Amino acid sequence: MREIRTILVVGAGTMGHGFAQIFALNNREVLLVDQTQELLEKGRGWIIDNLNYMVELGEMGRERIDSTLAHIQFTTDLKQAALKADYVLEAVFEDFDLKKRIFRQLDEYTQSHTILASNTSSFDINELSAVTSHPERVIGTHWFHPPQITPCVEVIPSNRTNQETIDC
Repeated sequence: MREIRTILVVGAGTMGHGFAQIFALNNREVLLVDQTQELLEKGRGWIIDNLNYMVELGEMGRERIDSTLAHIQFTTDLKQAALKADYVLEAVFEDFDLKKRIFRQLDEYTQSHTILASNTSSFDINELSAVTSHPERVIGTHWFHPPQITPCVEVIPSNRTNQETIDC
């Protein structure tokens, strides 16, 4: 099984900021991408609020806030972030045309072994994987909300997802 070191989260909103937080808390390098700096700042603020709340609850020490944030790079450059990623988790809102457009871009920008995951809760993973040249690396990972609190993920392979992708 391939080690995942750098994770790209596409979308800093409702779910994406929580994904970035979880991965960074687990010492993974995270690239959090959104369309504008304003959206990224909003996501960063939510992460800081969540981390401060974890400190208040006694779940972690205050010193972990800075070290967690140090693992997250906030950027609007999808192409450059995708080039560095071992694993991509798409977390944009439920617009199927948008998701397909992003998966086409990710297919072009990422290395052929990079796993492409979607957090979709309503669309067919087979249809998303069909827009890529390597459908074996596409998978659905539907996380429960909020992901930084509810540690449950539904794994949804497409008909063409390979076992290595499922195992990662």
